[in-house]
Amino acid sequence: MTDNGSAMIAAETKHGLHRLGVLHQTTLPYSPYQNGKQEAHWGQVEGRLLAMLENCRDLTLVMLNEATQAWVELEYNRQVHSETGQRPVERFQRSPSVGRDCPPPDDLRMAFCIERNRLQRRSDGTITLEGVRFEIPNRYRHLLRIAVRYASWDLTRVHMVDARTGALLARIYPLDKSRNADGRRRSLDPPVLQVSSEEVPTPDDGMAPLLRELIQEYAATGLPPAYLAKEES
Repeated sequence: MTDNGSAMIAAETKHGLHRLGVLHQTTLPYSPYQNGKQEAHWGQVEGRLLAMLENCRDLTLVMLNEATQAWVELEYNRQVHSETGQRPVERFQRSPSVGRDCPPPDDLRMAFCIERNRLQRRSDGTITLEGVRFEIPNRYRHLLRIAVRYASWDLTRVHMVDARTGALLARIYPLDKSRNADGRRRSLDPPVLQVSSEEVPTPDDGMAPLLRELIQEYAATGLPPAYLAKEES
């Protein structure tokens, strides 16, 4: 549960929680009482932890993390809660675990991204994303519609994905206009065509499909031919 701040209702946050299987619910607007638990927690952080760091002149992030970890483990988790009558660490140990292992950092970065569809320009094989033109790998030049996944605050990590399965296909980069203007062009790779076995075209040699099937079945037996092959001059 989060509030309705711009960062919490952004598309990247919603899509990321959905991909991780987390149900996202926001508080009712103009209902500050729903933030009571969060406000009570931050009241202790500001009243205890930050109060003990007021006189620190050169407070670094490393020092803040170390102090916060020590305060949470040795004070916050060891105080008896007024509602439950237990220490937080004791209640955590006695309650059933509903936690999950955290995914790797790269998976988290890819999860909290938005997914958009763009039309590929057939003239130069590029798409436009947030005002920036990106180059599509030439092996995907046959695709008309491109599905991309990215975070709006970081356009250095943009990936092509399969719109049906969500699988990552390739990472794409902004178009280098200076190298594109030198007149030299790269060689084209063969396009990636995934055709099912049912759609594979049969060779047009005039042979009936039944006879071709019989030839393949006979070849699968491994028997030698029942005739003497004649070498043609």
